[in-house]
Amino acid sequence: MIDSRTRVAAVVAAYRPPSTLVEHVRAVVPQVAGVVVVDDGSPSQQAEAVLDALAGAGAHVLRRETNAGIAASLNAGIASARRLFDPELVVTLDQDSTVCPDYVEAGLRTYDRARHAGLDVGLVAAESHGEAEALTDGRERGFALAFDPLQSGTFLPVRTIDRLGPLDEGLVIDGVDSEYTARVRAAGMRAVIAPGCRLDHALGEREPAQILGRRIGSLTYSHHSPARVYYITRNQVIIARRYLRSSPGWVLRRSWKEVQGHGMRLVLGRDRPLTLRAMAAGTRDAVLGRSGAIPDRDLARLVPRR
Repeated sequence: MIDSRTRVAAVVAAYRPPSTLVEHVRAVVPQVAGVVVVDDGSPSQQAEAVLDALAGAGAHVLRRETNAGIAASLNAGIASARRLFDPELVVTLDQDSTVCPDYVEAGLRTYDRARHAGLDVGLVAAESHGEAEALTDGRERGFALAFDPLQSGTFLPVRTIDRLGPLDEGLVIDGVDSEYTARVRAAGMRAVIAPGCRLDHALGEREPAQILGRRIGSLTYSHHSPARVYYITRNQVIIARRYLRSSPGWVLRRSWKEVQGHGMRLVLGRDRPLTLRAMAAGTRDAVLGRSGAIPDRDLARLVPRR
C-alpha cells in the first residue's frame, strides 16, 4: 500500500462554507498528512460555526480577511501545507467536492507509475467529477493525458510548483486551473489522468433554457452571473494570447468550448444584455492587459435589476 499520509497534503478553498464541508474534510483527513482549509474572507458570523467544526474535524483553518479569489486562497493554503507537512504533492479541493475512500492512493499510484515510465508529470487529474468524465488529450506510454482538468481533485507535485511557480492570482477566479495546465504543457510536462480518482463534485448552477420566456423542454444550460461571465471571458482571452504559440491546438479547442458556453447563455439564458456587456468588458480588459478583480465601475453596471 502506498503511504499517502506522509507524501500528500490537501488544501481546500472555501467561501461561505456550507456545513457539508465538514463531512467532505472528514473523508480526506485519513488519506493525507494533513488538511488546510482556507476561508477566503467569508463574513465571520456566517462562517464561524463551520470553520470551528472544520478545526474540530482535524483541519488547519486559515482565515483570510478579504476575498481575493480562488488562486490566492490556494496559493496561501499550499504555502501553509508545505510549512506544516512538507508534502511531496498537494491535492487541491473545492468546498463542494468529496473524495472516494482510495482517492489519494489512486492518484499517487498513477503519479509513481507515470514517472517510472519516463513521463515528466506536471500534475495528476481526477478521472471524473460527478457524472462528468475527464476530457482526454491522447495517450502517452499507456497513460491518458488530461485536456483541461478542473483544479478540484488535482494533485500538484511540489517539484512542479517550484519549477513553474504558484497559481496566477491575477486571474482571481475562472480559468486558474486552465492557465496552470497550459503552463505545464508549455514546460513540456504532462497532465496525467488517474484511474480510480472519482470525485463527487457539483459542477455549478444549471437553469432551464428559455426563448422568449418559454422553456425548451428539459434543456438546461450552465448559468453564471454577469460578473462571472466577465472573468470567464477575460481570462479565456488572456490564456489564449499567452499560450496560442506554444499550444495552438489546445487553445483553439478550449476557446471553442467557451464560445459554445457563451452562445448558450446569449441564446437561451436570462440577463442576456448584461451577459453581452460582461463579455465586452472582459474582452476589453484582456486586450488592454488588465487583470485582478473586476473594476468597481464595471461591477456596478453588471448587477441585474429585478
